[in-house]
Amino acid sequence: MKKIHLLSLLLLLLFSSCKKEVKKSATPDENETSAKNSIEDSEDNPEIDMGDLMNNLGGLLTDMATDSTSQGLFTSRGEINVEYLKSEEGKPMRKVFAQIAEVSEEEVDLSLNLMPDNNIVSVKHAEEIEKDLNNPAVQAYIKSGKASENFLELIKESKEKAIVRTADFKKKAQQAKDKFYKDNPSWFALDETTEDTFIDSRKAMVYLPLGNLSFADSVVAFKPGRPSGRTPEKGLGPAQGDANVITDCAVLGIEGILTLFFKDNAILDVNGPDIYVFEIGEIEPTNLEISKDGQEWINVGKIEGGTAFVDIKEYVKPGETFNYIRFTDLDTQSGQPGADIDAVAAIGGALRLNLDSAVLFETGNHILKEEGLLAIKALAEQMKNLQKGTITVEGHTDDVGSDSTNKTLSQKRAASVAAELKKAINKPAFKWKEIGYGESNPIVLNDTDENRAKNRRVEILVTPF
Repeated sequence: MKKIHLLSLLLLLLFSSCKKEVKKSATPDENETSAKNSIEDSEDNPEIDMGDLMNNLGGLLTDMATDSTSQGLFTSRGEINVEYLKSEEGKPMRKVFAQIAEVSEEEVDLSLNLMPDNNIVSVKHAEEIEKDLNNPAVQAYIKSGKASENFLELIKESKEKAIVRTADFKKKAQQAKDKFYKDNPSWFALDETTEDTFIDSRKAMVYLPLGNLSFADSVVAFKPGRPSGRTPEKGLGPAQGDANVITDCAVLGIEGILTLFFKDNAILDVNGPDIYVFEIGEIEPTNLEISKDGQEWINVGKIEGGTAFVDIKEYVKPGETFNYIRFTDLDTQSGQPGADIDAVAAIGGALRLNLDSAVLFETGNHILKEEGLLAIKALAEQMKNLQKGTITVEGHTDDVGSDSTNKTLSQKRAASVAAELKKAINKPAFKWKEIGYGESNPIVLNDTDENRAKNRRVEILVTPF
């Protein structure tokens, strides 16, 4: 495996030399001598035959990756590009890697089960890597007696590297989690199987009690900015750590506008930051707004500089929840014009579950249908891992009928659902609230039959307090 280390060292030296300014007085021979001496002077490395080494490299330098998602055997840091080798596109390169590592192609495939990804994005990802260290197929191959010495050394080094990297990641993640609970001592993860801590491109750790559910779910509107605003859907879902601006981000462009919707959670004020914007590279000056219905907006202000933590405390009332967030890139110029957003998360947001009133009730009625009872039982099954907290059942209508009639109907519907859900969950640790909002909190405009149907709903919000 020393050969792999030597290859990585050579790559690092090559990249380092590209970044340094070459002195005009230096001749090619002098540069070559200097590079060779820098390797030979290292006490940890044996003497290297540079010609043999370059032959082993072959044409790999033309395939060098700029990051862990690119099409090459090595990353720009000189590391084996594990994610690429694991992918279908990287399959041809596995043969090259087998030749360099002096193992069989079968052993390359097996070793990839143990190699830690170049980019650990969350605690759950780190735990998956740790679990793979005891891969049954690898263990069976070792017991078969077919394993080569190089393969055994490769997986040993892979395990050692994985253990160090995952332990370091989890240690830093625990610090972020401890900080959240120091600020919010009465809070807890509603479901410990969902909580997770993510890392962003600047190595900041962000603890999210709701894990993957914390992230924005859909694009409501996008106005691309100049010169090349694009791919708004890339700003949805879980953060990707050291993501790639070209392939993995929503690029607003200068003065671009992006509106996102949170479907299975809601933005809520907690102690400390409430929103985190996973932006790649420099944080571009961007104006941020939040809304309950996508129509009336609260301006939270400008985010920029070294952090993308956002606290909404000064702008909202206690217990208020928000479903929409809007970013407007300000007119600034940089290397990548416009904000480059990988993901957006509500840090301590409320878990939100939605029931369609058409499934629950007949028109104008608050008595649950048989279909509605089944829907509530299915919802209770989804909530079975929740241990305690506050469950708020909200009734909502469209704008057909008077305000008072709609408010009364929504209140009765919320009470009907709450009573049945309480029986189905059957856990005394929960506190219950029932609120009828009538037509006052639409999630879309009441301008079509389809939109009115979306507004006729019962929402269940679950918070730890």
